[in-house]
Amino acid sequence: MRCLLGLDKHKLYVVSLAAALMVVVVWLSLFPGTTLDVYVSLFAACYIAVSALFRPRRRGFDVVGAALVLSFCYIVAVKVMEILVK
Repeated sequence: MRCLLGLDKHKLYVVSLAAALMVVVVWLSLFPGTTLDVYVSLFAACYIAVSALFRPRRRGFDVVGAALVLSFCYIVAVKVMEILVK
């Protein structure tokens, strides 16, 4: 099945994900002092958004998605603990 630009759905998903992550990296590089937790959070958001948009076929468990969601949850938990300790 061909989609936009003559690419099949999976290739279009990969190109869209790469473009979204590139935009995030370029955009965040404009702000000095951006920490790793911001990058990971926005990478997770991009991955989830593009995956929800294209719904790629999975042959097994989505390890990358699970790792990004778990790392995002860890970052949020650490930030909440920092606020509560103050």
